[in-house]
Amino acid sequence: MAAVFSTILCPIDFERDSMDALELACRLAKQNSATVYLLTVIGAPSTAATALPPVQLNPNLEFEAECIRRLEVIAREKLAGVSHKVFVASGNAAPEILNLTAELDIELIVMGTHGRTGLKHFLLGSVAERVVRESPVPVLTIHPKPAG
Repeated sequence: MAAVFSTILCPIDFERDSMDALELACRLAKQNSATVYLLTVIGAPSTAATALPPVQLNPNLEFEAECIRRLEVIAREKLAGVSHKVFVASGNAAPEILNLTAELDIELIVMGTHGRTGLKHFLLGSVAERVVRESPVPVLTIHPKPAG
């Protein structure tokens, strides 16, 4: 059987929801002999719900190196036997996810959602919602598990 997806992007924000998404991305990668690309974005909160322009940030090389180190640890622990690469970007999360998707010819995005609603959703925007809306490739979202 031919692989359905050979490249999978899994944005990681180091919270539980993105770790749940990574577990699924790993299973899909194993089934498809795919490469998983891990991405964390350092920067401003999403401006999707506001009229503010994107914020240009000065890179903090020390913090970027720490993020890469953390991604590599996660990859070793969660992606054993799966081809993978790690990336760190600076800026607003949704546009950076979409940029890397185009740059690497990603075929599937697997990402967690935070499940924010109401005022929190309005103020913080929804990275997953914007990615789903604007992505040229399928996006598989993993909803938060109930606390407990």
